[in-house]
Amino acid sequence: MFGKLKEKLKNWFTKSKEEIEKKAEKVEEPIKEKEISKKKAKKKAGKKSGKVIEEQPKLKEEEQGTAIKIEQEIEEGVSEEDEKEIEEKGIKELESKIEAVKQEIKKISEEKVLEVPLKFEVAKQKYEPDLEKLQEEVTKKIEASKNLGSLGAEFEVKEEKTEGKGFFGRLKSRFSYKISEDDFENIFENLELLLLENNVALEVVENIKKKLSQKLIGNEIKKENLESEIKKELKSTLDEILIDPDDPLDAIKSKKNSEHKPFVILFFGINGSGKTTSIAKLAYLLQKNNLSVVLAAGDTFRAASIEQIQIHADKLKIPLIKHDYVADPSAVGFDAIKYAEKHKVDVVLIDTAGRMHTKTNLLTEMDKICRVTKPDLKIFVAESIAGNDAVEQAKTFHEMIDIDGSILSKADIDEKGGTIISVSYATHKPIFYLGTGQNYPDLKLFNKQEFIESLGL
Repeated sequence: MFGKLKEKLKNWFTKSKEEIEKKAEKVEEPIKEKEISKKKAKKKAGKKSGKVIEEQPKLKEEEQGTAIKIEQEIEEGVSEEDEKEIEEKGIKELESKIEAVKQEIKKISEEKVLEVPLKFEVAKQKYEPDLEKLQEEVTKKIEASKNLGSLGAEFEVKEEKTEGKGFFGRLKSRFSYKISEDDFENIFENLELLLLENNVALEVVENIKKKLSQKLIGNEIKKENLESEIKKELKSTLDEILIDPDDPLDAIKSKKNSEHKPFVILFFGINGSGKTTSIAKLAYLLQKNNLSVVLAAGDTFRAASIEQIQIHADKLKIPLIKHDYVADPSAVGFDAIKYAEKHKVDVVLIDTAGRMHTKTNLLTEMDKICRVTKPDLKIFVAESIAGNDAVEQAKTFHEMIDIDGSILSKADIDEKGGTIISVSYATHKPIFYLGTGQNYPDLKLFNKQEFIESLGL
């Protein structure tokens, strides 16, 4: 059961996790790129000067071209002796200019414009290089140390800032992620479609969305826990919607021990929903629990309905109270209760005519049946595979007679499972039983935890 919904949910969890992790990786990239460029700059500066100096920033394209040209001209036009002399001269000049820059930085930092630790980047306008002048000087005279020194002096060090985060804030951002409203909308869009395709009513989907958004948006979640956290919150939301039923057998036994009146159960539903078969299955379950039963053929409208329930009564060896067709179903139910009282029968199960939820006159007749028989339980029966039709039926019957719970037949061939969620939400009443096959024993007390686990949550 519910295998299709389970598989789709599994795929959605995986996809949602991947989408959020991609977004999280984009947040990390600027930090990683800065660290890599910092290491490369230090390494390059160390080779030129023989010592480790502060890193230089990433130049603009035209600045990069100038620097590359300078290096090429140095390699081609300077002899070894000149290169040595230039290097010694350049180192001294470079150290002098770096010291001057540091002094200037110190002055600026005292004014709270810059702080340390620092990195190289293009300084304010008065420190920006005059590229045209620099190119002219290079053309006239190749003085590597001087030019490289000038380039070095054009940069100052500035504190690396990461969106106002300290070290621990940046470290935390690498291992966790905060789900934004946009992130939630993106991942829920797929879940919304998945739920709708699997017979979950739109109003239920909206309710799930509201509850999930309150639990997920703005929460800091570890990356490795993304899927499990989303699963946990979806499971919690379904747990709030579904209701674990009290076992009707307990209520029946309790009344048997305290009163000498039969326990009356009235069944409603549309034609073809499996109502009569569900009644027979419940009768079989009651017999297995040492409870006596009488059936009432209250469907006096549909052709062959009395014969159908008679077959079940004969197989189960249960008495059946019946009238002619077109007789008042309220009278049939009344007579069945009187029979139970006289013969000390524990339970009366009353069948009724299948009613379309759009037929007002038939729905009104249900009210009369309820007033006459005064049932202990009013159970709505629908097909688990009926989807939104079952939800509309459940709403209408509940508004008319205030049902106590439902039985969903054909759950064994239901691959979607959404009808269970939707009927529970629409009526705010429990699902009592699931029909899981064609035989009498195939009636199972609904357990919401088992249902949620069957969805892979």
